[in-house]
Amino acid sequence: MTESSPTEQTNALLAAVVASSMDAVFSIDTNARIQTWNSAAEQLYGYMAAEAIGQSLKLLAPDPTNYAPGERFLRVLQGEQIYFETSRRRKDGSLVEVGISSGPIRDPSGNVVGVSVVHRDISERKRSERDLHEIHQWLEMAQEAGDVAPWAYDSETGEVRWTKQLYRQLGYAPGEVTPSLSTFRERVHPDNQVRLADIREKEKKAEPGTQLQVELRLLRPNASSSWIERRSRVVEHQGRRHITGVNVDITQRKKQEDNLRFIMDELSHRTKNLLSVVQAMASQTARYSESYSDFEERFLGRIRALSQSHDLLVSQNWSGAPLLELIFAQLMPFVEDQARIQTTGPSISLRAQAAQSLGIILHELATNASKYGALSVPAGKIMIRWDFVPKSVRLSWRERDGPAVKSPTHFGFGRTILERMAGDMFGGTAKLELLPTGAHWSASIPQSLIVKPAA
Repeated sequence: MTESSPTEQTNALLAAVVASSMDAVFSIDTNARIQTWNSAAEQLYGYMAAEAIGQSLKLLAPDPTNYAPGERFLRVLQGEQIYFETSRRRKDGSLVEVGISSGPIRDPSGNVVGVSVVHRDISERKRSERDLHEIHQWLEMAQEAGDVAPWAYDSETGEVRWTKQLYRQLGYAPGEVTPSLSTFRERVHPDNQVRLADIREKEKKAEPGTQLQVELRLLRPNASSSWIERRSRVVEHQGRRHITGVNVDITQRKKQEDNLRFIMDELSHRTKNLLSVVQAMASQTARYSESYSDFEERFLGRIRALSQSHDLLVSQNWSGAPLLELIFAQLMPFVEDQARIQTTGPSISLRAQAAQSLGIILHELATNASKYGALSVPAGKIMIRWDFVPKSVRLSWRERDGPAVKSPTHFGFGRTILERMAGDMFGGTAKLELLPTGAHWSASIPQSLIVKPAA
């Protein structure tokens, strides 16, 4: 029995390595024909060695009909080692993602006589990468949608890591500045610097697992401001201590809180004013009433008028009451035919206080007209006209085709409303005339009580 040569031993060792390899290992000649084919290649592609050996490499090409040895194959024939990732086709027609390592095979003289090829199945790795990428995209979308910005700080190394969303919260483009504790601190409003320093000091002393939070106001480079809720957790892993956290944008919540406080203050102010008006109406109505039933009728009517004006203001979000809508809201309870109310004037809206006062005035005019004037007879009409004059709007009420007006024997609270209250509200002279042809009332409404011309 003869002893094998070192070359034979090496070849045997290499053959054993190839045979036992978990990767598909084969070789091709300079014409791209398969020369060897190990068992892992049989398992990966489904071709037995007898089926594969002697076949062109296009056997594994995704599109065999258009296959031709490419630039990478030529590079290996020139002596280069290469690696790339792509897809190859199995015997059953399915594609598999593989990582391909190729290198030249040389003869004893150093000439390239073939190519050694190793194919590794990377399907699971690629799937994991795609899943990880998709999860990363989902997280970025969730962070952006909720304006939640994760961050981390290694207290030992001083390394600070920010997400894209944190850059955006601070008003920077991703990568525009280097993440650091001082860079973040620069964006915190001066009034909140002590609050930030205090929470960081607590993080240094806190036990692992401790969670902390604080609200901070930020100033962006473009001078705009925002609010965040900074939430942090102390974490210890493998003996290393670090802080992880998220910044949640709460700017909108802060605005809503401010708006709510403003609304509550405004509601309190308006409620007090309204109660003062109701109290004055009750007192004055009682003073001029001849009996309880007379008081009840007059007082409830005035409360309804105030309520109708209030409803109109609420429907307009308290931005003002359109004058035309105010007129019909107050007069329609007294007439069945809208044609009996003739209006002429531009579209304007009145501020809340003016609308409430004018609502009561219109109610008093309509009440008197329904009892003694134009609305007490079927043919009677009300003509209301308004127009712009310098610094004010001139408003007039005229009655037509009603009964002859008789001079009253005494004046009640209604006349006080039509003259003195109107004069006090509109800052000028309000005038009531009881002409033989009907009642005529006029007043000037200052432009300061007009919100804007109605759209």
